[in-house]
Amino acid sequence: MGLASEGGASGPPRADEPEPPLRASSAERRGPNLNKLPYLVGPVAFAIVVVLRRFGYVAHVRWWVWLIVLVGVTVVNVVIDRIYQAHRTRFTLNLRVISQVAAVTFVIYLTGWGPVLWAAYIFIALDNMARAGSRIWRTMVFWSLFGMVLGQISLNLGWLQSELSDPAAASLNVMGGFVLYFVIHMAGAIMEQNETALAQKEEAETHLRLSEDRFRSLIQNSSDVTMILGDAAEFRYVSPAIKDLLQYEPDELVGLNSTEFVHPEDLHIVQTLLGGEFQSEPGTATLEFRMVRKDGMARDVEAVVSNQTHRPSVAGYVANIRDITERKKFEALLSHRALHDPLTGLANRQLILDRAQQMLERARRSGVPMAALFIDLDNFKDSNDSLGHGAGDKLLQMVAGRLLGILRSGDTVGRLGGDEFVILAEGVSFARGPEMIGERVHEVLKPAFHLPGIDGMTITVSASIGIAVGDRPSAEELLRDADIALYRAKEAGRDQSVLFEHSMQSAAKERLTLKTNLESALEHDQFTLVYHPIFDLEGIQIQGAEALLRWQHPTRGTIEPDVFVPVLEERGLIVDVGRWVLNESCREAAVWHARGHRASISVNVSMRQLESDQLLDDVRAALVAHDVDPALLILEVTESSLMRDSVATVARLNLLKQLGVKIAIDDFGTGYSSLAYLRQFPVDVLKIDRSFVADMSRSPDAEALVHTLVELGRTLGLVTLAEGIETHAQLEGLRAEHCDQGQGFLYSGPIDGGEMAALLDTVRAGQPVAAVGPDPRRADAAKPRSSPPGRRRAPVAGRSGPH
Repeated sequence: MGLASEGGASGPPRADEPEPPLRASSAERRGPNLNKLPYLVGPVAFAIVVVLRRFGYVAHVRWWVWLIVLVGVTVVNVVIDRIYQAHRTRFTLNLRVISQVAAVTFVIYLTGWGPVLWAAYIFIALDNMARAGSRIWRTMVFWSLFGMVLGQISLNLGWLQSELSDPAAASLNVMGGFVLYFVIHMAGAIMEQNETALAQKEEAETHLRLSEDRFRSLIQNSSDVTMILGDAAEFRYVSPAIKDLLQYEPDELVGLNSTEFVHPEDLHIVQTLLGGEFQSEPGTATLEFRMVRKDGMARDVEAVVSNQTHRPSVAGYVANIRDITERKKFEALLSHRALHDPLTGLANRQLILDRAQQMLERARRSGVPMAALFIDLDNFKDSNDSLGHGAGDKLLQMVAGRLLGILRSGDTVGRLGGDEFVILAEGVSFARGPEMIGERVHEVLKPAFHLPGIDGMTITVSASIGIAVGDRPSAEELLRDADIALYRAKEAGRDQSVLFEHSMQSAAKERLTLKTNLESALEHDQFTLVYHPIFDLEGIQIQGAEALLRWQHPTRGTIEPDVFVPVLEERGLIVDVGRWVLNESCREAAVWHARGHRASISVNVSMRQLESDQLLDDVRAALVAHDVDPALLILEVTESSLMRDSVATVARLNLLKQLGVKIAIDDFGTGYSSLAYLRQFPVDVLKIDRSFVADMSRSPDAEALVHTLVELGRTLGLVTLAEGIETHAQLEGLRAEHCDQGQGFLYSGPIDGGEMAALLDTVRAGQPVAAVGPDPRRADAAKPRSSPPGRRRAPVAGRSGPH
């Protein structure tokens, strides 16, 4: 059913309606074909003149004169009319009027009755106004009056005969002129009104046709579906867009009930919103529901339904329906992304807090226990920096998969960011206590992870877990307590699970206070340096010292770097503090050198410093400011720092080497570097981690590892330095392996700058080192020993590296 059958003039006529008659053209409305009149006037006029001449009613003029006049007039008017038809200009129009007026004037005054026949001018005026429009009436009046004047002059001068006396002819001419003016003027005014009305009508009809075409085009080509429904919800009109929405042709639906195509689960929505209240009065309703396609698939639609039953032209309900299936999918995707971690697909912080709040409310109502487990992967940063962020992301995804595998469907596992995960568990999960969930997490993470695409490398992952159990005022407080327990688990040695206790809150507040105080520690000169001497293992000669940072807190006293350095890195303060350490170390070394001691100074460089181009300028500025020999400055970097971005690191280390400083790898053997990587770094010193030295006397594996590291250093031409030497057995074992240097409490603990200068003076005077050490029992080990020929190596400060 077409839309026009419902909306009157707003659509095309129905196929069963008769075609409306075509509107007559302007020429047809004007009557007979006016183009034929010039050809008929001459013969008709000649016949009339002949008859009137026979009875003596016209002036006595020979018939052949009439024939010549009428034929000539006819020919001239036809020619001029053709010119006007071909070139419709103001000039040709005036020429046509002049020729017709001249012809009429000559003919009527030739009859002798000219003043009486002035009405002939009216006929040619009407003819020209019919052709050229009402605007020509002034021209017709002018030339008609001009013709009457010429005719009267001709009569007065005797050029033409007259059947009237001169006074009568003149009087009739004057009166005829006035009447002629008013008749032609009135005819022009009436015609002008008719033309205006006709123009307005045609304009209105044109505008209506354009509106109809525009409306029809909008309806027929719109991607939205337009339909008209009857009182029984039957389709009375459906636009072509329905084929894209439901795969039906419009004709297939007309007459069917529209509710048959509403999804059964959404039918109550439609019936509720479009029920009796909506149908009782005019109005508009907007609703979303699903419609069923021809193939059975459902499509989400948005419908705007208007009650038009009060309008006779519609007498139904007009519905505009838009397919919003893709929009719904996109909204669902955005909603999922807003509540889930994009890397692992786990719940994000917002969803975790929402789920935790729901669990807390259920726990209050039903008494079902619940807990939050805060999980942090141990040393993940080292793995991420060594293997790259791509491998780190894959590792996080695999960890997420394992955590999902140990939970019930009602529990929640989420990722807060980085390597931090959260598990929310309740009810049955607590059958054996919340600590057992932590143990399950440890167990599931124990098997090594095989990362695809990384040369078959396997990674072992452990996790520290903080557990908070029981009711809390809010989800934020539940996670806060679990985080506090997590911090305690890391302090306990990692790979641990710790249950939150209320006493931990005070410790957490103290740590927060510590972080706040740390912000101003550098500004208030609260940082100090101590120096850990480095000895030659054979001669027990001091080769240099390692600068170690301490924080002299105004109320807590000395704080070890393990406590505050991670906070410095977290807060982004490590670069500024590292610059201060570098400058202060060079200043102290300059004091030693001024006293004649050529001892090296070793300074630890953090990962953030190594990543910054500012490090090169800081090192150069410190050396120049204190006039320190670059060969006596050793920069210590950890193995994991070197592996973070090997290409950029090598380039930056080479620039540092060009300054003349030396590079040491700290804690070697604890990271993931390989021999191939080690060879490409411009390294001078290999520091063996204290954990390997401590196990030498207890573990053959540790002793073999130390042997391997020392041999590796010798092969690469590097100085080997053992950390944490505390017993004579360790010292003798390292000497047996021909390790070059060492440091540890067997010789001396960290001391301040003044004590270090005094120690250097003591050694140079040949006195026992133990005299300045804290433990007299170590004096025997501190006495200088003679070294076998060829075994003694030059101290680090006096060596040049292999690079």
